[in-house]
Amino acid sequence: MGKQKTLTLYERALEEGELKGKLEKALESAQKMLEKGFSVLEIQDITGLSEDQLRENGIL
Repeated sequence: MGKQKTLTLYERALEEGELKGKLEKALESAQKMLEKGFSVLEIQDITGLSEDQLRENGIL
């Protein structure tokens, strides 16, 4: 097995912040796509978000 890197608290917070930012950007894009008439399947394919994620975040 490969050696797993241990992250400091700062590094984990930074990673979580980056992931949260990416999620927020994908959700903004999903909302715009929905407004422009994209199908849910197209939105999922382009953003990589699941239908559950879209529902949980008020997009659907």
